Amino acid sequence: MNSSSSPVIIKRSQRSAAKSKSGGAWKVAFADFTLAMMAFFMVLWILEVSNMKERAEIANYMRTHSIFEGSPAPFEPGNSPFPVDLGGTPSVVDQNSANTLPPDNPLPGMSEYLQVPSGDDRPLAGKGDKLNSLIDGQFDSPAELSLLLQAFEQVAAELMAQEHIQLDIVPSGLRVIIRDNKKQQMFIRGQMRMTPFFEDLLLSLGPVFKKVQNKLIISGHTDNTAFSGSQYSNWELSGDRALQARQVLAAGGMPVERVAQVAAFSATRPLNEQDQGDSANRRIELLILTSAAEAELNQLFSPDNQNNAVQQAAQEAQRNQPVGRSGIRITDGSN
Repeated sequence: MNSSSSPVIIKRSQRSAAKSKSGGAWKVAFADFTLAMMAFFMVLWILEVSNMKERAEIANYMRTHSIFEGSPAPFEPGNSPFPVDLGGTPSVVDQNSANTLPPDNPLPGMSEYLQVPSGDDRPLAGKGDKLNSLIDGQFDSPAELSLLLQAFEQVAAELMAQEHIQLDIVPSGLRVIIRDNKKQQMFIRGQMRMTPFFEDLLLSLGPVFKKVQNKLIISGHTDNTAFSGSQYSNWELSGDRALQARQVLAAGGMPVERVAQVAAFSATRPLNEQDQGDSANRRIELLILTSAAEAELNQLFSPDNQNNAVQQAAQEAQRNQPVGRSGIRITDGSN
């Protein structure tokens, strides 16, 4: 047969639907769903094996730590307190154990200030309005200041911020030093913006001053790292940071009339004099004044006091004469 006369066979096949351009998108969606379910069951497991105190600590840690704000990565070993391992054995959940005062162990010498009824009528000693381990009043004696010190220690322990608070009883009252370290910064470097961890810390300290009638002085301190080519210096920075701390304390519940003074010290009073660029020097200090110290402060700046500091400085300025190169005052003999 001639090949030119051979029939042409055309095979028709059914066209398949066009392939979806997002062929692997379902895998991404399924992975997201699986991750969400794993996180959900992780939360359920933590709720099962932890008590109320542990839950509060975990929630606070996850809420206040951010690697974008300079906080350590929470999933690196040693940085997180216990996001997964809570001790190995389930804890018995006691709904009444969290935020309560110890019933049978009052602080030595402080029983007159503690309100610790027995049984189910024991008051809560948590934050805000529940901070009732202190009675309202003025704290002047060493025993009263010790009680106030322990109230601050309690708040710091709840927020796991013990290493960021230093408490000292001084002749003028109670000195509260709030400082950062290499892992946790209080402020963005060179700025007055406070990081979330320390913002929560000061917000939690605010309610204490609802009970405490003492006046306080808030002071800001920096390290000796200077600004380059700017009129803004560590003096302005320390003052702005102290004012920022006052605003956060007031937002947390501190009555604004508690503040007697806000001061800026720049880098003039380092805690670490050997290394004046150390993080310990970047801090906020709260000096809670006794009645005697408050009276001295009022007397010092009283307009009725003829010997107050301002007038003394003015008189000294009038008496001062130019100083020669040798450091000896040049006088005209009138003094």
